[in-house]
Amino acid sequence: MGASYQEGAERFYDLFGEKDDVEFYVEQAKRNGGKALELGVGTARLAIQLARAGVETWGIDTSQHMLNAAEKNIAEEDPETQGRLHMALGNAVDFRLPHKFGIICFPSCSFDHILDAADQRAALLNIKKHLAPGGHYVFDLYLAKELKTDRGWFVQRKTLQDGAMVIRSGYRVTRPEKRLMSLDMWYDHVVDGLVAERFYEGSDVYIHDVEGVRTLLDETGYMIVEMYGDHHGKPYKEGDGLIVFVTRPKKQ
Repeated sequence: MGASYQEGAERFYDLFGEKDDVEFYVEQAKRNGGKALELGVGTARLAIQLARAGVETWGIDTSQHMLNAAEKNIAEEDPETQGRLHMALGNAVDFRLPHKFGIICFPSCSFDHILDAADQRAALLNIKKHLAPGGHYVFDLYLAKELKTDRGWFVQRKTLQDGAMVIRSGYRVTRPEKRLMSLDMWYDHVVDGLVAERFYEGSDVYIHDVEGVRTLLDETGYMIVEMYGDHHGKPYKEGDGLIVFVTRPKKQ
């Protein structure tokens, strides 16, 4: 897996990279019925919404720090919602759960944290084992419009309710020969003009292309049911920066 989180960074994770995928995944879960499993559950941002919608939801993550943040967020929900949520430490390649799921989702483009081709195949096969009859595997991925050597800094700022500020700065390096991008990020919690806290988050991601994903799905026994260019039902077209796959096993 290609992510590393310093304890504390999870407090600010959801401030950045706002996503509009909740309605889409809730609709997919309700359409498929049964239990839901979210891979890379993180802070339980999506899992909580699924549980609020009445879906019994499991979540796994490779980071205990993220799971601690998830449990803290879950504790703020009403008892009925809390009772529908189940968190566990694990990864997509070799997790084992005693359940079959109507939907397994890998949101927030997190499948790209699986860097090795063998691990990508192992994860897809493992996911398939955990799908209930008629179940679907749904995931999204960022797509690079042009794969080229690239590096550079970026800075993002968010103001908190108490007037303090969180500054996220990052440095990315793209290595096209390996189809990898490395990303180092620092979260600075600024209070009254002084950095009160600093946390680090590092990750490597695999840069997928559509045909490569099609081949990977085919070789691991999936068929593509739908492909979208966003989380609002827009059909995918070449050149889109995001692709959303709705898939199911070929033999059911």
